[in-house]
Amino acid sequence: MEVEAKYRVPNTSDLERSLANAGARFLNREEHNDTYLRHPCRDFRATDEALRIRVVDGQPWITYKGPRLAGPVKVRPEFELMLRANDLPSWQMIWAFLGFIPVATVAKSRRIFELAVDNRPILVSIDSVEGLGDFAEIERVIDSPDHIEQAKSDVNAVASQLVLGNLETRSYLAMVLETFHKQKTVPDNSETV
Repeated sequence: MEVEAKYRVPNTSDLERSLANAGARFLNREEHNDTYLRHPCRDFRATDEALRIRVVDGQPWITYKGPRLAGPVKVRPEFELMLRANDLPSWQMIWAFLGFIPVATVAKSRRIFELAVDNRPILVSIDSVEGLGDFAEIERVIDSPDHIEQAKSDVNAVASQLVLGNLETRSYLAMVLETFHKQKTVPDNSETV
């Protein structure tokens, strides 16, 4: 299960300084291209699930995210499977034949850092999301529901340590879709300009 919280970040340089002061270790920089799929018979918005094709620096992954537990810190089952790069077009055709439709694509640049809270690893990602801005995601992966409360506490402790306060509970997909819908509903005033 993943336990995570996302925060809007007004200044990524300040956050990087805070991470350095906290002893965070830089792990990697990645380019993500996330395409979310709509199920042909099941409304993922209603069931709070997601099916995503993520391409990280050319490497495709398929991810299923299950329903979230209640609360500001997201807790949900997540399963990821790495695909062979050459197989992605075939998988896309299979999903299309089964009725899955791409909903939207979220593109982001991610810088990943690692911190430890009492020797428990916590990942902090700085995401620059196309069309949305900059965010920090704090995540801890756990293998048992018995560790949920400790993981939530760890995520909140890191957020406090990094002075992150603008919690964002929506997913990137939800924000992209909201932006798209707002743009579609704004009246076209081009004739009056």
